[in-house]
Amino acid sequence: MPEMFTNAASYDRFMGRWSSKLAPLFAKFARIRDGDRVLDVGCGTGSLIQAVANLNSQSEIVGIDPSAGFIAHARQRFTDPRISLDQGSAFELPYPARSFDHALSMLVFHLISTPDRAAKEMRRVTKPGGTVAACTWDGAGGMELTSIFWSEAIRLDPAAETRPERGVGNLKGQLSELWKATGIHNAEETSIDIRMDFASFDDYWLPYLTGVGPTGVYVAGLSNEDRDALRERLRSRVLGGQLDGAFSLAARAWAVRGLVPE
Repeated sequence: MPEMFTNAASYDRFMGRWSSKLAPLFAKFARIRDGDRVLDVGCGTGSLIQAVANLNSQSEIVGIDPSAGFIAHARQRFTDPRISLDQGSAFELPYPARSFDHALSMLVFHLISTPDRAAKEMRRVTKPGGTVAACTWDGAGGMELTSIFWSEAIRLDPAAETRPERGVGNLKGQLSELWKATGIHNAEETSIDIRMDFASFDDYWLPYLTGVGPTGVYVAGLSNEDRDALRERLRSRVLGGQLDGAFSLAARAWAVRGLVPE
């Protein structure tokens, strides 16, 4: 597991607040029936688990993630006996076939090299007639947090355009095509839009210094001079020339849901 996704507390301060805003909207889109058994694949620190638990008071929820740090963090976070957590891979889910009524995955499929393997595993462990759903950030610049960051980084360093840690997302239609290719029926895709408020520039900038996520890894590798130059370009970009103040950024995710055939 890359180190960029091992520090749970730093992840929550950086990307976790975006996940927490997205999760309730995605959980509603997934159309979970209260009382059904739900699997969260790539559960991270538990944003989707929390949203599903809040919306479904009778459902059992199982989360799985490859990061030992994230799972340990989530186990401390949740005391609800309906929730259990496992460390493991989306490519080899340690559950029998037809174990769950719903299998969900949030903000994972755009980060893995073989998403078809994960989709097939999610289908395998879901009961016939059950829902398989996923969502990812829009890969066409729909997340201002990353699109602004990389735009300014590339202006200062054109080589940043080819950096392997640059975050990517999915384009419209890619998730629904994956679902169809996996044999998941009635695939429906939609966009989910959110906004994130920042109290100040430091509220926006300081999480980059924790080394979390692709942007954090990039910032950690810069010299002090280059880091300062990037910080000032981003300050000008998000504040529009003001010294400081509150602002907000938009983000779009693509979500898909479908049914396991009877």
